[in-house]
Amino acid sequence: MRPLCFFAWLGGTVVTLVCLAIALGVAVDPYRMYGTGTVPGWTALKPRIYNQTLIAKTYQLERIRPATLLLGNSRVEIGFDPEGRAWPASASPVFNAAVAGGDLLTSLLMLRDALACRRPDTVILGLDILDLLQKPDVLPLAKQPADPDESRLLVDRDGHPNPDRPLQIWRDRIATTLTIDAVLDGLATPFDQDLEQSPTMTRHGFNPLHDYRVAAVRQGYRELFAQKNAIYRQQYARYPAPAFLEPTRFAGFRYLQNIIELTTAHAKHLVLFIQPYHADYLDMLHDIGLWASFETGSAH
Repeated sequence: MRPLCFFAWLGGTVVTLVCLAIALGVAVDPYRMYGTGTVPGWTALKPRIYNQTLIAKTYQLERIRPATLLLGNSRVEIGFDPEGRAWPASASPVFNAAVAGGDLLTSLLMLRDALACRRPDTVILGLDILDLLQKPDVLPLAKQPADPDESRLLVDRDGHPNPDRPLQIWRDRIATTLTIDAVLDGLATPFDQDLEQSPTMTRHGFNPLHDYRVAAVRQGYRELFAQKNAIYRQQYARYPAPAFLEPTRFAGFRYLQNIIELTTAHAKHLVLFIQPYHADYLDMLHDIGLWASFETGSAH
């Protein structure tokens, strides 16, 4: 084969593979970035979506443009179904922007993005003692290093159109179509559509926790709680026991203050609630010396 012909075939093959990868990523939409319509039994569940959680949450939020916004960590993400029958019609659409492992900064970023789309009527924020277990500092938000995920938001910290957003969109498009992970996740999605155990995120940001059903049946809830509590004890033992005598010296309280200020200025209602902790979780806080901090932080 002559060199010119070889390179023509090579170029054509590369272009074809790129087009196929893009078509797969958009059609299957494993991370719900594109809002592609789903096919029951094929693409309705998104078992690989938590490989790109913030991409999924951000672009879904902007499509839903919620009237009611849910913020917090995994306890909110799996505890509040935006499409549940308990919500009144006036609350719709509801979007669950809570992120597993997310902190109050994550909630602040999601709130800013939601406000750029539409002023929600109601913002509901779940507060967790873990949001506040940190060393005190005095660095204001404006001087803190930018979080990498801020480049994805519609607005910057001052509320102006985000200049980094256009480039970030293209980065996210590449990450969700032309990477090896994206191709593998796109191929795996149609083969993991088990309603009983496949992980997924609904288009309203809710995690129905399908994958825990099998573990609950095999191990029982007592064992699952015991495993989780063991992880908590090991993790929380590393945290300081702050007194919160000056709350604004802690970044978590300052993020909360920003959330309250933004919501008060732009939304009708703000609901703050402390997570309904299990009794043995509270016992664990007491045993490792964090009970006084929990009481003080809750009071503030």
